[in-house]
Amino acid sequence: MLKSTFLSFTCYLLIGSQSLFAQCTGVGSDLVAPYANDNSNEGVMFDISATNTVTIYCFDANLPASSTEDYEVYYKVGSYVGSENTAGNWILIGTASAVSSNGTDIPTSLPIPVNLVIPSGEIIAFYITASAPIVTNGVLTTSNAGYSTIASNADMAIMGGISITYPFNTVTANRSLNGTVHFTQGDALPVEFTDFSVVKVNEYTLLEWQTESEKNSDYFEVERSSNGTDWNRLMTVKAAGESNTPKVYQEIDSDPLEGISYYRLNQYDLDGAGTHLKTVSFNNKISIGANEIRVFPNPLTERIRVFGDKMELQDLKIFNSIGQDISGDLTIMHHNGYSEVYFSDQEEGIFVLKSKTNSQILIKK
Repeated sequence: MLKSTFLSFTCYLLIGSQSLFAQCTGVGSDLVAPYANDNSNEGVMFDISATNTVTIYCFDANLPASSTEDYEVYYKVGSYVGSENTAGNWILIGTASAVSSNGTDIPTSLPIPVNLVIPSGEIIAFYITASAPIVTNGVLTTSNAGYSTIASNADMAIMGGISITYPFNTVTANRSLNGTVHFTQGDALPVEFTDFSVVKVNEYTLLEWQTESEKNSDYFEVERSSNGTDWNRLMTVKAAGESNTPKVYQEIDSDPLEGISYYRLNQYDLDGAGTHLKTVSFNNKISIGANEIRVFPNPLTERIRVFGDKMELQDLKIFNSIGQDISGDLTIMHHNGYSEVYFSDQEEGIFVLKSKTNSQILIKK
């Protein structure tokens, strides 16, 4: 049973026998919230309540005719109600650039892997939004009479709905999703994927990703692009194969591209089937500032890396949820350009990391 906060929820990423968007359109089931718009806004929030355990693959949405915009999808455990304007309660699932509408009241696929398992009896909230602040009609919605069931089947229901300006700003109540939820019954995701991070360390670029568990996994592929369209294989990395414990992968791009570039992480199983996990952008001209820190991964399981200036990291402090300084109970190792903090003996929960001038909330699961 899930706890009432998002801290205990595990996000799984699909490793299957088809590409991700073949999964979205070719297998499983669909639940459609009617495409019958009478309003628009930058984004829409809604809940999915699972009667049976379901795996959500991705979404289609009702986008304004002739539009081409960038989009983001977020989620949180529990209803969106009460968290409409609290960005810290939400987790970014992914982004998509230059999504072109198929037309008004016609489904348009959002090429953002969702791949979340919702256990039976639980509610997960989603936030689909155009990501340019100047856009005023990123998604089309329908007026409703209040929080109620918008669409349902034997496995789940789409509930409630509001429209909202980007990001997490002005709310317009009683606005329903126009969209399609692509899903399958049960937990279809044997590989748990945490995150993929790209960070500048001195003259190199550090690539790091983490899995919680793996099954039938052969190798990872990292591709690189200068424009987000044309990709070249940068490296392949042997996977753990079969693992029930967290696994961290770290690789170096010793000759990164100048300016903005893109890295794409893919995974392939032992049968040769593969899927895209995540794409991140990276600006080689921007280093971590003197008073900045970056943490990976977060949520964490055993260990984090804190990247930043040497002076910023020289006196790291970790506090537990009741404000006690537990730094002396942790192993903290300082390296050139980053520090490592090990949490292996700590219980799950919330912690606060403090550097010289910064602080950041950490989540251990």
